[in-house]
Amino acid sequence: MNKKKPKRNYNMDTRTKMASANDKRIMQSIFALWEQLSIHEITLDMVARDAGVTVRTILRKFGSKEGLIEASIEKDVSNIKKERETAIEGDYLQALTILVRDYERIGDAAIRTLAIEQELPIAKKILDSGRAYHREWCEKIFAPFLPDPENPDYEQKLLSFITATEFYLWKLLRRDLNKSREATFVVFKSLVEGLIQQGKT
Repeated sequence: MNKKKPKRNYNMDTRTKMASANDKRIMQSIFALWEQLSIHEITLDMVARDAGVTVRTILRKFGSKEGLIEASIEKDVSNIKKERETAIEGDYLQALTILVRDYERIGDAAIRTLAIEQELPIAKKILDSGRAYHREWCEKIFAPFLPDPENPDYEQKLLSFITATEFYLWKLLRRDLNKSREATFVVFKSLVEGLIQQGKT
């Protein structure tokens, strides 16, 4: 009997690892589809086919397409937060390089999501999550250039950095005005350096 126990444990461990791998593939699949299509256009059949699972498996684990999207955001399957976290506090040039690279990757998907924000609650959740994280990121990266959090000017200064590095600015420059990636980076850099200089006076 003792010889059978390790086998059962091994089988359980294997099944757990397989289920975890399936979950990751499913979440990565819907993110990859989001990069290419509007949320309206994405179906669970597409996700299942790309992930190599059944729709029933997806529904059993995540409940719905919306539930799957929320789980994907929470787990950061796109590694967006992971990449942003490599930015060093105070090193705004490195941070802006990472930020613009991030916008280049997900910018068009975010634009499509913006277009349906008022229509689909899950679209608003995606964008609200991004906005909240961008604020946290700016608080960390630009901390050396911000007043003490207790200072009455703190919120206004922080909002200035948030605005100067917002996705909407990338959209304006890259898609509305058709500026190059390099020119877009220069604008971000100019605005941030202006705020830093302003804080020194």
